[in-house]
Amino acid sequence: MVYNLFSIVRENTPQFTGNCSLCGLNAEHLGFCAPCLSAVQRQGQYCQQCGNSLGKQPFGATCGQCLKKPPRYQKLIAATHYEFPVSHAISEMKFEKQLHHIRSFSNLLIEEINDHYQDKELPQAIVPIPLHSNRLRERGFNQSQLIAKHLTRKLQLPLLDHVLLRVKDTPHQIGLKAIERRKNLKRAFAVKQSMPRHIALVDDVVTTGSTIQEASKQCLKHGVERIDVWCLAKT
Repeated sequence: MVYNLFSIVRENTPQFTGNCSLCGLNAEHLGFCAPCLSAVQRQGQYCQQCGNSLGKQPFGATCGQCLKKPPRYQKLIAATHYEFPVSHAISEMKFEKQLHHIRSFSNLLIEEINDHYQDKELPQAIVPIPLHSNRLRERGFNQSQLIAKHLTRKLQLPLLDHVLLRVKDTPHQIGLKAIERRKNLKRAFAVKQSMPRHIALVDDVVTTGSTIQEASKQCLKHGVERIDVWCLAKT
């Protein structure tokens, strides 16, 4: 049985009391206390296309890998690193239905989005990475869809839900190497109608990028010319 998405949020999200999403102390900004916010905010310079660390390269640069073989998407924006305590919080969100984390980390992502698009055109619509129907029944909700719903409300952008479909029931990707992930995801997605020229694909975590690469491949066949990726965490 698939849970009603809004019922899940009501049942698992505590009334806002100003408590930090991670430690429970008083929150000062975006649902985090100052120490936890400092711990989860991304530091350093990152490739403007794939989001990987640039090391000592200048701000705004593109990494060598993207210059050599660009991904199918043009920009990746992440709220934070996928490491403890973020990895623990996202695991709680996905497997223990601790969905209050969605609000806090999505608000952190919105700040990053606002910084990146100060003088640039926002995408015309938001598209969540879908779950296969079997996984949706197992979990009861699609975390990427809930994140996308939060973003659409805050950013006033259309949500294109159920346009990108997961047609292949792929096994869990955790622990798999990049080549195994790519093999699993081949022909995993389909698009059932045309899309706007510029979209944002939304996922919870981006690791090797195999999922968003395969999803982007299908979107580009259906009217999309530019894809930006928005995620809560990037490895």
